[in-house]
Amino acid sequence: MSRVVFISLLAFTSVLTSFAHAAISLKQLAELTPTDRVNQDWFGTSIAIDKDTVVVGDFDANIEQYGGAYVYVKPAGGWENMTQVAKLTSSDNGVGFGTSVAISGNVIVVGAANTSNFNGPMATPGAVYVFVKPASGWKDMTETAKLVASDGIAGDAFGNSVSISGGTIAVGAFFVNNFSGRAYVFTRTGSTWKQAAELTASDSSGFLDYLGCSVAISGNTVVAGSFGHNNFAGATYVYVEPGTGWTNMTETAELSVANGRGGDNLGFSVGISGTTIVAGAPGAANGNGSAYVYVEPANGWGTTSNFNAQLAAPDAVQGDSFGQAVGSSSSGGVVVVGAPGQTVGGNVEQGAAYVYVRPKTGWVTTRRASSELTASDGAAFDTMGVSVGVSGSTFVTGAPKSNTPGEAYVFAP
Repeated sequence: MSRVVFISLLAFTSVLTSFAHAAISLKQLAELTPTDRVNQDWFGTSIAIDKDTVVVGDFDANIEQYGGAYVYVKPAGGWENMTQVAKLTSSDNGVGFGTSVAISGNVIVVGAANTSNFNGPMATPGAVYVFVKPASGWKDMTETAKLVASDGIAGDAFGNSVSISGGTIAVGAFFVNNFSGRAYVFTRTGSTWKQAAELTASDSSGFLDYLGCSVAISGNTVVAGSFGHNNFAGATYVYVEPGTGWTNMTETAELSVANGRGGDNLGFSVGISGTTIVAGAPGAANGNGSAYVYVEPANGWGTTSNFNAQLAAPDAVQGDSFGQAVGSSSSGGVVVVGAPGQTVGGNVEQGAAYVYVRPKTGWVTTRRASSELTASDGAAFDTMGVSVGVSGSTFVTGAPKSNTPGEAYVFAP
């Protein structure tokens, strides 16, 4: 593996900005695997990173009822020596555990959506499990708290997406109410988490909107994707916490694309960092996929179909699923986009991830990525890029693979 180059977040952002749209060298520093890996475990189907800690989810609804979430902490010697330090599981065998993961500081959140256990009916609404790092460090453990929707019913898929920022958790439940979907906000008081709000769309069709298919949170702002809205053109909804605190509400703003078409699937994935939102649309651009960047105006978020930038892959072809996963970091100055369907070196669906850096003058539409991330041992149908994450100068991406055990990869300068 390559040697790790340690630079500060400020320096990293400065370096990337000065070379915006030019090639940036990011090296694969580690391959993450679980100690109990098996074929078709879909390890890497979900992934998240915060500073030196990575959490990876695995769950394959075709062969199992519940999966796991695995924790990796960067050793003093660098990412290359990274090994699993903990496996997180649910105390009550939550069906679909590992479907989604998120991390903020010493708190990890894992979704158990119970969406498609093909061996039986969906018997629960789904749940979310919260894990708090012990004083001695991460270790094999069950949850500190379990979150459920106050009005949940069987088949809601609560927990299909999760996000956390400090003391606030956002949860998607995209099967609620005839698949129109919903998002929930939970806040923490002391060590207790309570449901604070249900988030809905004011213009929901009431059928197949899939609001909450993706969620992201930064500070007092929650973003929820709705890829089925408007005949699957898709939309992204922004919810800003009121001054009096979170409450049941419809959106503060709706973000769409002026020339969007049915099948674009805008909002299939979403990310937010500071005042910047990125929304993936894997069906856009005639199936090549796109990611759209929206920057908050000076007077706050408002409904708009105008985006600041449309990001695309330089080598995109139909079916790449570019935009199936997105992430944003460094106060919105860096965006990473997964393309799990990408053909690499003749390997169909090996998958890739692309890094884009905001130019000094602001985001602009481009097909020129700053870096393309591929696995050193990639093979056909690995589908790397189905999940992505970024924290500072470190990028992570999952490769669930098909007939071999999945892996996750760490890239940095």
